[in-house]
Amino acid sequence: MERPLQVYFSIIYRYGRVMHDKAMERFGMTGQQMGYVGLINKSPGISQEELAKRLRIDKGAVAKSIKHLTEEGFVEKRQNPEDRRAYCLFPTEKAVDMCAQGERCYREFEREIMKGLTPDEEKAFEELLSRVTDNLVGMMEGGNI
Repeated sequence: MERPLQVYFSIIYRYGRVMHDKAMERFGMTGQQMGYVGLINKSPGISQEELAKRLRIDKGAVAKSIKHLTEEGFVEKRQNPEDRRAYCLFPTEKAVDMCAQGERCYREFEREIMKGLTPDEEKAFEELLSRVTDNLVGMMEGGNI
C-alpha cells in the first residue's frame, strides 16, 4: 500500500530539520535560524517583514529569532532611514563566516538525499517539488485550506 504524500513530506521535513539543527548547534543556533541568517547574508538590509514574507513564516516567530540572532552577534539591526519605525537587518562578520560553513552542510545534505538519482531525475524532482510547493502556497493564500 502506498503512503500518502504527507508521510513523505513529514519524514523529509523532520529528518532534515534534525540534521540541520545538529549541524548548526556548534554555532548556537537552529537550522531554521541559519535560514534567516543565510537570507540576510544574501540580502543585506532586508526588513524583518520582508524576511517573514519571503520565508513564509509568521512575523512574531521571525522577530523572536532575530532577537536571539542579534544577541548572539549574527545579525545587526539598523533603523530604516526611509521608515523610522522599521529596521533593516545586516549580517555581521561572524554571520558571513558561519554562512560559508552552513552552506557546505546544506550542500552535503542535498548530495546525500539525492544519492542514486541521475542529474535528469534530480532536476525533475526539484521541478516537481517546486510545483507542489506553489500549489500549496496558492491553496493557503486562496483560503482553500
